Amino acid sequence: MAEPKLKARSFRVAPEAMHALGQALLERAGADRTSAGIVMDHLVASSAMGLHSHGVMRVPQYLSEIAMGIIDPHAEPHIVKTAPSRLAVDGRRAFGQVVGMRMVEALIPLAHQTGLAMANGRHLGHTGRIGAYPEALAAAGLVGTAFCNGAPSGHWVAAFGGLDGRISTNPLAFAWPVEGERPVVADFSTACAPEGVIRVLRDRRANAPEGYLRDAVGRPTRDPNVLYAVPKGAIQPFGGELGYRTMALALMVEVLTTILNGDAVDDSSRKGTDMTILAIAPQSGFAHLARGLSDHMRASPPLDSACPVMMPGDRERRTAGAGGPLRVDGPTWEAVADAAVKAGLPLPQWTEED
Repeated sequence: MAEPKLKARSFRVAPEAMHALGQALLERAGADRTSAGIVMDHLVASSAMGLHSHGVMRVPQYLSEIAMGIIDPHAEPHIVKTAPSRLAVDGRRAFGQVVGMRMVEALIPLAHQTGLAMANGRHLGHTGRIGAYPEALAAAGLVGTAFCNGAPSGHWVAAFGGLDGRISTNPLAFAWPVEGERPVVADFSTACAPEGVIRVLRDRRANAPEGYLRDAVGRPTRDPNVLYAVPKGAIQPFGGELGYRTMALALMVEVLTTILNGDAVDDSSRKGTDMTILAIAPQSGFAHLARGLSDHMRASPPLDSACPVMMPGDRERRTAGAGGPLRVDGPTWEAVADAAVKAGLPLPQWTEED
């Protein structure tokens, strides 16, 4: 009989304290104050929403990638207009969040001018929660979509019916403005889960749900460690027997990112991430009609009276609105604390829980 897994420790830290510590660590690693602030705004917000896979667990990763030269903390993206409504963006290995927001800033006036604008970005660091970029476009009155790939080193997802990892978790996101409310925002992986979710499960010593993973020889497993073994296992396309549908979406993400940037999907020299963002200027009255859509959906009688019908983004905002300290899993907190000690930075107040 397998031994029961030990329950992993976790820590609780005030959001503003975690933000300040992360920003100080990134600045000590070479980032300017503005870039470090953009990154930590993004990571802390994601953790507050309960999206830990794209939250502060990424701080140690980014510090390591700076040290290895994968991320250039000084870099600013280079943006060139290649057509009346199309931008080519060289991220120059900058933080993905910094490049993503620069793409949004460039797209807003262009979309309002032309009606439709697209930016193809390459050579980005990890982009984090890609829903943040369409959400920012929606806040400017636009309909936004985003698509993101991964370099071959991040090809965690098996082809439908295949054995080994062939593409990344290839998320897509979209958002639109709503009259009198914050935008509707959807953001999801085309695989069973983002790699970061599997990493969180590993760090918490928890099993993955059935159907998420197979080991290196193709056996179904719930053990997250198989994804990081040598040889490694693979995340499965979302949908089980219907996974061919989400694999088709994943391949479209690959086309809109890797191939539109002129890259080969299996080029092992390719580093970093590609992200494509599309912005659409809607007609007058769109946000009013969108409010009607939201009201129509939320008015549906719920199956469970304790669980009202929600629109995309409602759950995350409800979690963030509850406030309170951030949950930081043990391995992340230990890595952050170690980096702080080495940098001569004081640790904020924290509590530990089993």
